[in-house]
Amino acid sequence: MSEKEFINSSVLKYSGSIKNFPSDFISEKNFPKELKLPGKTLLIGKEFFGKYEIITPDGNPVLQLDSYTHAKFILYSNRNNPQLIFIPPDDEMKQAVKLYEQYLDAMIKEIETDYKKHFPEEKNSKAVVNEIFRQLNLVRA
Repeated sequence: MSEKEFINSSVLKYSGSIKNFPSDFISEKNFPKELKLPGKTLLIGKEFFGKYEIITPDGNPVLQLDSYTHAKFILYSNRNNPQLIFIPPDDEMKQAVKLYEQYLDAMIKEIETDYKKHFPEEKNSKAVVNEIFRQLNLVRA
């Protein structure tokens, strides 16, 4: 098996079973606060005067947020490029981000373990994990 084949098989393995954020990580589903998004890929930009910027890949600013957790919530919620997301209270948001990051970390660990089984001499696991996440449109901020 080549690394390319490993990546393709891993993408197939995970693509049908990825949990949705935030719906699978928040108990309450209806929040009155909503946020309109551009329906494009988003990134967390640099901190600027205590605010975190959400930008498009070409560098256009979309939002400025007071907390890094809030920025990660928006980024994780944007996986499927929705044009509208609902914003939970801060405590629900923090808990959802924490649980989602634990979920992603477990997935990363599982991929790295599988990679080391197939390629015990290789040291390229980080790049392989990054490529799998890129193809699955997952981000770990």
